[in-house]
Amino acid sequence: MAHLGAKIRALRTNKKITLPTLAERAGISKGLLSKIETDETSNPSVSTLYKIAEGLELTIAEILGTEQLTVKRVAPDEHADWRKKLAAAFKGKELDPDILGAMQLLRNRKATKADDIEHWKFLYTSIEKSFKD
Repeated sequence: MAHLGAKIRALRTNKKITLPTLAERAGISKGLLSKIETDETSNPSVSTLYKIAEGLELTIAEILGTEQLTVKRVAPDEHADWRKKLAAAFKGKELDPDILGAMQLLRNRKATKADDIEHWKFLYTSIEKSFKD
């Protein structure tokens, strides 16, 4: 199965968007986008992945579509500090375990863990909306 960057490249070329055009739309450098598309070890941050999705007029869920089959399975830590903060931010709303699992994968793909709870709240809401559509 192709790595995430190959999937991004395929989506971009299917939409007939050049690499420089997507980089401009996403607000990232051409070099970074090229590295993501070609380097199998590239590990884009959630923020960068979101920008690319916006540039392609897709959701992160659409880009990740089959990616869940190629990433290393990480057992979610239900007691992780970020999960507690996220639950508190939603004030008692029951959070979907599938979305939390997807977020755990994204969180572990990133070399440094973002602690901004508003960032994770936005991501949860975005994934939740993409599942409902």
